[in-house]
Amino acid sequence: MHPKTVIGIPSFYNKDESLDLISIKKYIKYLEENDAACIMTTAGTSQFNLLSKEEILKLNEVVCRSFKGRKIIGIPSLSLKDTEDFIRKSNRYIDKETFFMALFPERFYSEKDIIKFMASVRSFTNKKIYIHCKTIRNALGGNWDYTSNVINTLYENNILEGIKEEHPNLNKSYNFVSKLNNSLDIIVAGGSMRRYQFLKSAGASTFLSGVGNLFPHIEQEFLDGNEKCLQIENKFFDVFMKYGWHRSLRVGLGILGFGNGIARQPWPPEDDKIKNEIKNIINEIQNEK
Repeated sequence: MHPKTVIGIPSFYNKDESLDLISIKKYIKYLEENDAACIMTTAGTSQFNLLSKEEILKLNEVVCRSFKGRKIIGIPSLSLKDTEDFIRKSNRYIDKETFFMALFPERFYSEKDIIKFMASVRSFTNKKIYIHCKTIRNALGGNWDYTSNVINTLYENNILEGIKEEHPNLNKSYNFVSKLNNSLDIIVAGGSMRRYQFLKSAGASTFLSGVGNLFPHIEQEFLDGNEKCLQIENKFFDVFMKYGWHRSLRVGLGILGFGNGIARQPWPPEDDKIKNEIKNIINEIQNEK
């Protein structure tokens, strides 16, 4: 299968800080019109930490009903009981192109706990699931990152469709990905084209979007073999990463006409200096199109 980039969907807000579903629909339509093949709601980009469970359900429903292609919808960090309830309420709008992505809600005690939780999540839906492989705090101190043993065990037991890879160490990530079953859909994050280029030989399938959140064609051209797109991404990230990816993304999308610049507190307010610098890099990229 030819790889297609996966685009994270941010939350937008009205002046009273309520969820702006109209702007989200408008943005999804823009992505669809620009040949986006797969979109995703996820804890970071979609700001699950600032949304209620009911708002996440509404966000996911809009994503599912507004986009015809592949959808991966995130489940927030919930107890197993609430996860079952969340999936049950979601099932009424799940189509054949939609998959759930689970996030383990607790501290790490043992790999058996992870496997048992994910197996239970799988039992609530009629399709295999994705896992958001986010670092988990270790109950005995430090952190725990997903291992190939856990992921392969879940795959072999018909639980996993794929993962959102998010290892904090790139070299360890390579070793992790290289040991995974090559039938898994492995979506890498935290660097977009650059990270994918490094991890592709290890078995990565595709990547979570960066510059493609604003200009989907750039990342697709890269996947089609145009490595000059990496130069565009480098300039883009030089500015966006300087101010924080998620903040810069919302400012950039606002400049393109998506969302109205409203942030839900305690998110930092718009800053003219940041906005002008992001506007300049966007204009530069548009002129290169």
